[in-house]
Amino acid sequence: MSLYLFNRFRLFSCRRAVLARRCSWLLVAAICASGCDADTAVRSSDVRRYSAPKEKTLSARDIAQANRQTSGRKPSKQIDYTLPEGWTEVSGPSGMRLATLAIGESEEGQEISIIPASGTIRSNVERWQKQLDQEAASEEITKLVDKVMAKAGSVDVQGQKATVVLLTQANDNEKSSESILGGMLPMDKSTTLFVKFRGPTEIAKKEQKKFIAFMASLRMLENDSEQTD
Repeated sequence: MSLYLFNRFRLFSCRRAVLARRCSWLLVAAICASGCDADTAVRSSDVRRYSAPKEKTLSARDIAQANRQTSGRKPSKQIDYTLPEGWTEVSGPSGMRLATLAIGESEEGQEISIIPASGTIRSNVERWQKQLDQEAASEEITKLVDKVMAKAGSVDVQGQKATVVLLTQANDNEKSSESILGGMLPMDKSTTLFVKFRGPTEIAKKEQKKFIAFMASLRMLENDSEQTD
């Protein structure tokens, strides 16, 4: 009797498990059917393809070319002038310099610099004299500067007075000494344009008239439209 009841209970349990599995499959099928009708089904036209634009990668050649183009741009020219006969233009604006010129060919080393800077005319003349006579005492420098300023010339540059000086060494031996030809043109209250030649006294004295003519030819450019080729 007990074995009979055990077998009946086992059969009932198996049938119950099979019924539960069938109900689960039916439920899944019903859900799928309800979500896959004509209105909710995924159509081929609903699938769209998108192409994201690729970011351009610069090659080393492109970067180098861009750098060359940037560095190759010439700074705006701020001054114009007429070169005396025998003078040459070495370069235009570069760093602090507005221009670099040369008496004769640039290879000869007789350089003329054009630089805007601060300081009074006398303070710069004193500095130049100290460059020529580095061992001289302060009293001697003062006397030499007084003599230079007394002999200083002047030219008119666009209504402004430009000062021109010739500085020589204390032991003024023309064949072996060194001199400075200097031109000073006030640009505003705090800045002066300095034109300077430092070289053999013989050349400085020979080129002095041309130097004065060059100072008189200077023209300050206010905008690019005034620049000349």
